[in-house]
Amino acid sequence: MYKLLIAEDVKMVRDTLMHAIDWESLGITVLGAVENGEEVLAWLEREVPDLILTDIGMPVMNGLQLIEAIMASHPDIRCIILSGLSEFEHARQAIKLHVLDYILKPIDPEEIERVLAHAVGELKLQREKQRGISMAEQAVKEKLPHLADVLPDAGWPENIKKRKLVEQAIGYIKEQFMRRDLSLADVAGSVGLSDKYLNLLVKEVTGNTINQMIISLRMEEAARLLKDPLIKIYKICDQIGYTDQDHFRESFKKQFGLTPTKYRNLFL
Repeated sequence: MYKLLIAEDVKMVRDTLMHAIDWESLGITVLGAVENGEEVLAWLEREVPDLILTDIGMPVMNGLQLIEAIMASHPDIRCIILSGLSEFEHARQAIKLHVLDYILKPIDPEEIERVLAHAVGELKLQREKQRGISMAEQAVKEKLPHLADVLPDAGWPENIKKRKLVEQAIGYIKEQFMRRDLSLADVAGSVGLSDKYLNLLVKEVTGNTINQMIISLRMEEAARLLKDPLIKIYKICDQIGYTDQDHFRESFKKQFGLTPTKYRNLFL
C-alpha cells in the first residue's frame, strides 16, 4: 500500500476526500488530512508519505510553497495539486516544481481515482527501476572480489585501480545503455583503456562482455516498459536503442524466453 497525506483547508472538502474515494482499491492508505502546509511539514518529521494531495489556496503556506519545501527535503514524494484556481500561472509553477498532476475543483471522485491510479502506477515503475538498479549494483559488488583471483597478489594498489576502472566502466554503461550508437570504444574511452583490454577485464569480473551487458540492460528496461500497455512495442524498441524490431524480438526472447508481445500479455 502507498501512503497518502491530504492538505486542504476546507473541512467539507477534506471529509469528502477522506470518505468518498475507495482508497483501498487504489492500493493507497490515507495517513490523514491536515489544514495547511505547515501541518504537512510537521507531519513529515514523524512519517513520510509516498504521495501528497494538496490544495493551492491554503492559509499560512499555500500549496506551491509547500511543494517547493517538500522537494527540498523529500524529493521522492510525488505531489498532486488540487485547486479551484485554474489560472495558467499556477499550472506553470506546478510544472516547474515537477508536480505529478493537477486536479481542478469541484471535486470529481472519478477524476481523483483516475489521477491517483496513474500516480500509483508511476510509483510502482519507479520502485521497480530502483530495485533493478540495486540488484544490478549488488551483482557487480558480488562479482568484483573475484578480480583478486585473476590479478597477482603483488602490486595491490594497481589491482585496486583496475577494480575501480571496471566499476567506472559499468557505471558508464548503466548511464548510457539506451544510446543507439553506444559502442565498446565509447565505454573504453570513458575510462581511458583500450577496447580489447577493458572487455577482457570486464569479462573476468562479471562473466559477461560489455556488449552482453548492454543488451541485458536494454532488455531489462524493455521488460519494464512492456508492463505499460499504452506504450507501443515499436516505440519501446526505438527507446532502448534498437532500429530493427526483429533483432529486438530475438534478443528479448533469448533473455526472457518469451517474445515481447507474449511477455506483455502476462500483465494484461
